[in-house]
Amino acid sequence: MRKRLYLITLEVISLNVGQTYNPLPSHLTLMSRFWCDLAPSELAAVVEPLFSRTPPVELTFSQPVQLGPKKVDVHLLEPSEPLKILHHRLHRLLDSVHVTYEYPQFVGEGHKPHVSGRDDDGFTPGYKQMVKAAYLIEVEIKGEEHLRHIRAEFDLKD
Repeated sequence: MRKRLYLITLEVISLNVGQTYNPLPSHLTLMSRFWCDLAPSELAAVVEPLFSRTPPVELTFSQPVQLGPKKVDVHLLEPSEPLKILHHRLHRLLDSVHVTYEYPQFVGEGHKPHVSGRDDDGFTPGYKQMVKAAYLIEVEIKGEEHLRHIRAEFDLKD
């Protein structure tokens, strides 16, 4: 069985299951890239119950900054307990199926919620948005390209 590379995001801009993006539109990375033996449908079955029990999460945007060694433009989010709880529950769930995190420093206590910046995204400090969906994304690396295939969408419980 081959390992697959995944990430899980929360919806900021709607994504379409079955579509491939390079790069992704604005999104919040709920769980940074991880390797897993499970096929997309199997992994989706593992995480779906968590999302179906999770109410929509409100995001409150803070200052734009540049993060990481590549100085990527992002919008920091104000820390919220619901977002922190969701990340930690997902972390425990993924650990139970023995995933390997590509960037473990950004998981658990190292998770720094932010939304990727894109040209003309219009997000300003204080802007609020309700997140009602999460996505399972498989990453395919083809040379310099990192193709993001949207494998599943999970609706958060209203």
